[in-house]
Amino acid sequence: MPANRPVLLGDQNQPPSLLHSLAAYHNEGRANPAKGNSPLSLTSRPNARAVLKDKHEPVNVLPLGSSQPVKPDSTLVKRDPEDAEANVLESSHDSDNGEAAASAEAMFRMQREMVSDEVSEEIDAFLKTSPLYNWQARHWTGIPTSHSPPRTKSELTDKLFAVISAIMEKFGKCGASRQLKKTHHIKLFHEMADIESARHYSSPSLAIVAEGSSFELPPPNQPVNALDEECEPQLIGFTNITTCIEVTQYAELSDDNFSEENETHAVHAQQIFLHQPNRRFVRTISVDEMGVDLFHIDRSGLHRGSMNNYHSHFGARSFIRMIIALCSLDEEVLGLDTSVRWKVDAAGRKTRGTLTVKDDETKKTTRYDLTSVQPIFKQYRLGNRGTVCWSVRDRNKKQTMIVKDSWRKEGTRPEYENLKKARGLDGIVQMVSYEVERSQTMDFVSAMHIKDDPTGGAANLIHSRVVMEQYGRHLGHFESEKQFLCALRDVIAAHRRLYMKGDTVHRDMARGNILLGKHGALPGNQGILIDLDMAEQRGTVARKADEVVGHLQYLSISRLLNVAADDDMLAHDYLDDVESGFYVTATVMYEYDGPNKLQDPCPEFLNQWLEFQDTTTCQENLEFKKKFMLSERPADPTQYMGSYWSPASRVLLQKFYKFTREIAQKKVKIRECQDDSWKARMDKLYSESDVLRNYDRVLGFFDEAIAKISKSENKKTGGATVGRKRLAAEEDPVEDLNVEEKPRQLRARRQRQRT
Repeated sequence: MPANRPVLLGDQNQPPSLLHSLAAYHNEGRANPAKGNSPLSLTSRPNARAVLKDKHEPVNVLPLGSSQPVKPDSTLVKRDPEDAEANVLESSHDSDNGEAAASAEAMFRMQREMVSDEVSEEIDAFLKTSPLYNWQARHWTGIPTSHSPPRTKSELTDKLFAVISAIMEKFGKCGASRQLKKTHHIKLFHEMADIESARHYSSPSLAIVAEGSSFELPPPNQPVNALDEECEPQLIGFTNITTCIEVTQYAELSDDNFSEENETHAVHAQQIFLHQPNRRFVRTISVDEMGVDLFHIDRSGLHRGSMNNYHSHFGARSFIRMIIALCSLDEEVLGLDTSVRWKVDAAGRKTRGTLTVKDDETKKTTRYDLTSVQPIFKQYRLGNRGTVCWSVRDRNKKQTMIVKDSWRKEGTRPEYENLKKARGLDGIVQMVSYEVERSQTMDFVSAMHIKDDPTGGAANLIHSRVVMEQYGRHLGHFESEKQFLCALRDVIAAHRRLYMKGDTVHRDMARGNILLGKHGALPGNQGILIDLDMAEQRGTVARKADEVVGHLQYLSISRLLNVAADDDMLAHDYLDDVESGFYVTATVMYEYDGPNKLQDPCPEFLNQWLEFQDTTTCQENLEFKKKFMLSERPADPTQYMGSYWSPASRVLLQKFYKFTREIAQKKVKIRECQDDSWKARMDKLYSESDVLRNYDRVLGFFDEAIAKISKSENKKTGGATVGRKRLAAEEDPVEDLNVEEKPRQLRARRQRQRT
């Protein structure tokens, strides 16, 4: 990045993979080197099995062909100031493609249509009379062209500030609610999932500062940067801006900084999404002496369109309409979801809020009160499901519930269908209501989304909302050994119910998807399985052997073989989830030495295990688990457990390990079959008798350990032993993502160990 570029990161360790979270999350969203890149869609994949997921988010790996990074056409980067067709809007990816130009035109047309056609004459009148524009010369006054003496970036910024301010004052009708500010000297601090990265910041050239329901002042003294002694209260941050505007110079434009510019705007968008959690999309712009680049970022990716000349009559009109849209008082136009509303006090802080749901089943509209002005969970990556969860309270029922907003690829199974199948089943999150289709990314930039386009095109994502019952905290917040084992036992039993009665495979058994039951919950509901958006019907999943989903740390050996060894022979089945259940059990017992107490020092074995967080580590992940589970001599799974865990838990882990090892070995042998006999062997594993026997074996391990711990407790208290009966329950479907318990911060722990 050039040294004089206006957007600087707080330090040079900003994760370089942010664009990968924007680019091509889905199969349709990839660049196709054979037929040219999709118009206006940044969809390159550096790896055919690239995964764009949060650090502790489930993986969704789809089989892809090879792809190449997007390269801009040089004729687009160096714009011709004498271009006779100044009103032609070209794609930043393929200027020779007529479809690309048409798509770019459609993108800007959508921006223009946000402003009433009735103001066209008013815009012309402004251009004819304003000292900032020369109508005869078709040129913004004081802004040089490539034939004019170059100005410094500071001078160009001042000129553009004057032009945009005048446009906002004349057409914005927003007064103090929207104000253009110079921000190249201001630190707009980042919110990061990793606390060690919390000192990053951006300084865009200009920003439009906003007031309104969805905006508030930045956190006082920037608590995310508490270690920064120079930190002072700020009036501008990602919490209260509508957009970022980058001022660049024509001479800087080149193929080399094309991706850097995309990265810059991706960072801006990511932070706006994080600080304004009801965002559906973000639009930002880059302006130089001659042209404008518009960046539209939603959950489907980053889309970029270029206007070669904003000086011509047509270009100036389009530029004005663009600015009006970027400072609009209509929060829907800005990309905000107005079903979530806040009250903002005189100090500029959100104090309370509401969330409105229209149930697709009953057609009833309910307005809930937010229990917190901030969501209880949100994802830090852009190009994924964009899950945001809110804690809400029903005014009439006096109940607290969870509302989950997420995006899914068009054509995939919506989560509410899985939750319907789980209704009434013990141990599975219960759904209260849902909205199937609240919006679609194709509606935001309709020309960018080409249905069933084999050449690429950005995937259309659908926004849905699910309201669910609220349960306890995540598994890592267990308060006793018995509570931990009971929760896991109930979740495994719930997984069986979902499989046997709901005809559904969960496919994402992970620590973050297991909650403790409600206070006083009876056996069967002392552990709750959540997050059913990866789940599939048993018949469907058999046809998706090439699809790998789930949290990488807990993926079974069979699933890792599908990724790392590119062996799509076996589909995801219930035994893969049971194996993941063993990994959840083991990692918690290795990490914790009691309730809310981490092992210190942490076993290096666990440190290595928890490093497997993205697909670049799939091969290492596979080799690690093969050595642990499939070595000729069985490992001792108890050697890494803390002293807190009783002999009953140690025996449980040994038996669970032995069972998991046996199943993993069977599957490896099935893969090695040289004939069709492998199908019969898999059919046997899927037979009802084998399914019940396998689940019963695992549940028996837990029942035995729980009974021993209960007996020991009763001996200490002198009470009678209370039996624990757990019967297979019905079905029930709802998901809840309460404040997520994350695996320990590895780097922080290592730092502590070094010191």
